[in-house]
Amino acid sequence: MTHAYESACFVCMRTTLDLDENLVRSALSQTRARTKTEVIEMGLRALLEREARRRLRALEGKLPDLAATPRRRS
Repeated sequence: MTHAYESACFVCMRTTLDLDENLVRSALSQTRARTKTEVIEMGLRALLEREARRRLRALEGKLPDLAATPRRRS
């Protein structure tokens, strides 16, 4: 592969945020994040995961006609 970097597409967005510095310092010290950007990205991912779980919980019992998913025993 001679042109490995030609097919990559990176989207970076610069944004100015007004953050509680103590909160950011605390997040940096309690996580393995090396930068403030990494802390923010980790927080956004965690928020999205939490909301996805909330939406899944809200669906519980809403689709009674579905058959149980067969599971493989290992």
